[in-house]
Formats: sequence, structure tokens, C-alpha cells
Amino acid sequence: MLTSAPSVISFDCYGTLVDWETGISNFLTGMLQQKGVVADVAEVFRAREDVEFGLIQGTYRGYREILSLSLKEAFYRFSIPYSERDGEQLAESLPNWPVFKESRAALERLSERSRLAIISNIDNDLIEKTRVSIGVKFSLTVTAQDARAYKPSIRPFELAIKRLDCKAKDILHVSSGFRYDMPPAHKLKFKTAWINRKKEEKPAAQKPDYEFESLTQLADFVCGLRGA
Repeated sequence: MLTSAPSVISFDCYGTLVDWETGISNFLTGMLQQKGVVADVAEVFRAREDVEFGLIQGTYRGYREILSLSLKEAFYRFSIPYSERDGEQLAESLPNWPVFKESRAALERLSERSRLAIISNIDNDLIEKTRVSIGVKFSLTVTAQDARAYKPSIRPFELAIKRLDCKAKDILHVSSGFRYDMPPAHKLKFKTAWINRKKEEKPAAQKPDYEFESLTQLADFVCGLRGA
């Protein structure tokens, strides 16, 4: 367990720093209204995420294509008309997905103790727009495009270790997306922190080293440790 501030704190981005659920749900609500279709947005949301999770574990594709394919399949399941422009618009909406209100203040506090990094299932040009919205400097950003693989593959994490020039045990990886991040980070011996905003039950097979309800709690914890 940590007795001093970690050398590096790495973060999942979408879901942990950025409220991707609200971002996509708002997009879907607007799209369905535009099409004049009545459907349960939450169900369409869950269907699209499940399709995406399957796609990212197959042959590597850019994230724009992943978004389009997953939206197309979700719309098909609910008999919602789909056009290629719909998928393009979902990708275009991504830089406008809201940053969690706590993110910037928590990251600024943490940056005084540790180097900060992002490990994200995203394309490079899209993450750059999001980083502007977050407004905090990161020492490193590793994307699926860089690694040519998406979490839960270990490859983005291995690339982060290489580029950070440190050992996995010196990194605390933080994520709200348990199935995407905790298994590969655990396998490589990262220390792990789960941001469990919804107070979900932990999967029985694997447990994070730490669990917090918010990034603010994480920052309180790290800032209470001895200096790195």
C-alpha cells in the first residue's frame, strides 16, 4: 500500500475526468428528437456501449470508426434509422462532453505531488481537444491510437511505462471504468484506484487497491501522504 505520494498518477479520461455518459446521452437525446423517434435513451446508450466493448477487443480500428459502428448497431437493434453522418456527428460531439466539475481542482492538487498521465481509448486529435477543456498539464498522454490497441489490452499500459521511464509499481492508475482498466493495470502490477461514483459493487474476482467516490477524495488521500 502507498506510504508516500506515487511518482506518477495515470488516469482513464472518459468516465473518470470527463462525464462521457452525460455527453453521449445528451447526443442521443438530440439525435432521436431530430429523427422524430421515441426510444429509451438509457437502453440505447447501454446497447451502444456493449457493442463498443466488443469492437475494441477485435482488430484495431480508429475510435471514430468504433463510434460509428457501435452507434449503427445500437440504432439497428432499436429500429432507429441510421446514416453515416450520425456516426460522424457522435465523434464531433466528443470535445463537448462535459468535464466533471471536480476534475480540474483535484488534478491541480495532485500535480503538486506527482506527475500526471492519461491512458485513454481514443484518437490523438480527439484527446487534444479534451485536454484543452480539462485545463491541466499532463506529463504524458497515451492513446489507443498510439498503442494500436484499446484497454482492456495491456498494450496501452506497457507503452505508458516505457514512455514514463519508470516501473509499474511506481504508478497509481485511476479509473471509473472497472472492466476497461483494473484488470490490465493489476496484471502489470500498477497500483490501482477505482473512482466509484455510483457506489457499484466490486467484481468478486478482482479488487482495486483503493476505492474513492470522487476525484476530490483521491486528492485528499494522496495529499495526506508523505511527499514523493
